[in-house]
Amino acid sequence: MDPVTLACAVVSVTVLLYGVPVVRDRLRAWLPAAPVDPYRAAAGRALTEDDIQAAAARLLLDGLVTINHRGNLALTGTGADVARTAGHPLPDALLAALRRRTAATTLGIIASRDLAFRAARAEFHGGPGASRARRAAVVRGCLAAAGVLLLTGELACVSAALFDRLPQGPAQWAATAATGLASLAQLGFLARYGGRPGTDGHRVAASEPYVPPVPHPALVELTEQAPEAAARLRAGRLRTTRRRNRGRRHRRGRGTAAARMA
Repeated sequence: MDPVTLACAVVSVTVLLYGVPVVRDRLRAWLPAAPVDPYRAAAGRALTEDDIQAAAARLLLDGLVTINHRGNLALTGTGADVARTAGHPLPDALLAALRRRTAATTLGIIASRDLAFRAARAEFHGGPGASRARRAAVVRGCLAAAGVLLLTGELACVSAALFDRLPQGPAQWAATAATGLASLAQLGFLARYGGRPGTDGHRVAASEPYVPPVPHPALVELTEQAPEAAARLRAGRLRTTRRRNRGRRHRRGRGTAAARMA
């Protein structure tokens, strides 16, 4: 292939590779982003900062539950009223789980052992919005993989064309140099594709600083207004075992023989 023609093609592809992300970022900055449910955004955070923890914090802030020094959650008079709701599916599911209990219990026990609550949480995260987001993420991943394969094939063909014959004249030498620089730039673009995943499922370039997602607003508010309750909630999330038959129905024992005689 003529070196000048090859240079025009390779440089044009390189300009598109680096120009399209810039235009996309500009459009994202100008267009308002679609709102994301804070509970869905918190689902991937640490154990004591996730969506379940945020739901419990919301119930505490609304006065529907209380928490003691052992990290046990208990319903208040308002929370026991079945007509009262938290106004969101996930806190409502947690409130319903507490109403099914016969005694105060920790958030860790509910999160790990309450099958109805876990099913309600899975249904919330598997709603229409989440399904669309997963499908979009799959499509983006397929397109990205196809683009990487095409770019790798193009680089292989360009490398073969560069070493096919020796350039003749200053124009061809300049075109060959431009082709080589553009190919190096495309290799750099491929290296950037291997960055770490971002919080919204997109790839983030390795050169960009990682900014962790902010905690759920309910957790922030609870930490500011009642830091002791927030600390108890964190401790209760880590407790997943029952003690003294807490949270289970008590059975009437037959008692000892002496007690029956009496």
